[in-house]
Amino acid sequence: MITLEDLHGRFVRRELTPREHLDRVLDGLREAANRTPAHAAVRDFNDDQARRAADAATARFASGQSLGDFDGIPIVVKDEVDVAGLPTRAGTVYLPAVPAVRDATAVARLRDAGAVVVGKSVQHELGLGATGISPHEARTPRNPHDPRCAPGGSSSGSAVAVALGAVPVAVASDGGGSVRIPASLCGVWGLKPTFGRIPNTGDDNLDGSVGHLGPIARSVEAMEKFLRITGGHDGRCPVSKGSPPLDLVALDHARTRDLTGVRIGVDPNEWADADPTIAFTCREALRTLEKQGATLRDVSLPMGRHAGAIGLVTMTVEAARGHAREYRMHREKMALDVRLALAIGSHISAADHQQAQVLRRRLRLQMAAVLGEVDLYATPTVASAAPRVRARAERAGEADQAVTNDLVRFTFLGNLTGLPALTAPVGVQGARLPVGLQLMARPWDEATLLAAAYGLERAGYAPPMPTVRVGADW
Repeated sequence: MITLEDLHGRFVRRELTPREHLDRVLDGLREAANRTPAHAAVRDFNDDQARRAADAATARFASGQSLGDFDGIPIVVKDEVDVAGLPTRAGTVYLPAVPAVRDATAVARLRDAGAVVVGKSVQHELGLGATGISPHEARTPRNPHDPRCAPGGSSSGSAVAVALGAVPVAVASDGGGSVRIPASLCGVWGLKPTFGRIPNTGDDNLDGSVGHLGPIARSVEAMEKFLRITGGHDGRCPVSKGSPPLDLVALDHARTRDLTGVRIGVDPNEWADADPTIAFTCREALRTLEKQGATLRDVSLPMGRHAGAIGLVTMTVEAARGHAREYRMHREKMALDVRLALAIGSHISAADHQQAQVLRRRLRLQMAAVLGEVDLYATPTVASAAPRVRARAERAGEADQAVTNDLVRFTFLGNLTGLPALTAPVGVQGARLPVGLQLMARPWDEATLLAAAYGLERAGYAPPMPTVRVGADW
């Protein structure tokens, strides 16, 4: 299926114009949603504005004045991230459908690079769910590889749009795994950069200590270029204040970097919690990196098993604080799982929250010690395959703690520590459900993460073909 690099090359060679491609994308997304309602990835389209942007990009390519690799590239943006002219409802039915007056910083930077915003993608309500299933969507997207299964959340629509082939990259966000979980379950790439690397300005849902913006993509190069464009300090975003400049030389080097000497840490006790088939598939991917010069080393992260619990306490308390008004005014309109999460968060005592932060600091210290021994830390992205969707979940929402625990088992570690993490599509299991490998690195060292991802891509690891596609013959 087409990648950002393929699409840019076609624009440069005049084989296709951005406007021609956009029209196919708009038609394809709507057709796919009508043909297979489970693949309705976009909530609000932006046709007129998108066509104007695509026409401008077409004119630039015709005159030889392209803005670069993202010029004319269609993208979708998670519903909670502001896009000027479209409402920001964060997957709810009760937030007002008032168009945002300005783009989020990341969206503005992508637009400045020529990206064409197709629309807002579906998400789990308020970002408070790992399955991506929401009763508020008339046609909740399902997993492109098996419509009986969930796509993962909370950035469900962003992952589905990329997996379907509609867009080569999408804007997503991650507070407990919301980039990596849906990317893993849908079989594509996902990157959660270091906390503060990409400004959160324009995403009020990330007003806390665990939230990040990041890309979901069909290729490693698309993630890298997304990071180059969107990364960097924004004066309106306090969490980005300490972000150092991107090391562009290291990012350039990542594409062809020899992995000799790169040490990858594996904690066997952590891996024991993953489904054996998933663990086996991920270990085979690590052996591929070994063949390229990397070395595997056993490490120990005793606090890792508690990351999910620490993360859920931290995130629900912060969410209850941030959404207190919505909970007070619209509680009866919320899905049951979201209502429960906010209720729990509002009743966790200050003492219990403080104790969770003490444990969080201990976890961060242990993780720092591990990354003093190795360059990367590896786990499966999720502990089990994409869960089946129950009909009652689509009607009212569903809180299945066992499913949630499996989905966030390894991802919350990245949010609690703020460390950069990515998920790589490394195979399929059973009935062709995708498997993701998670890699984490030291603060601000996205380059080493991407170098390993490029190594996997060179070895042939790529998103598997879904059962339903948009633009399969493009």
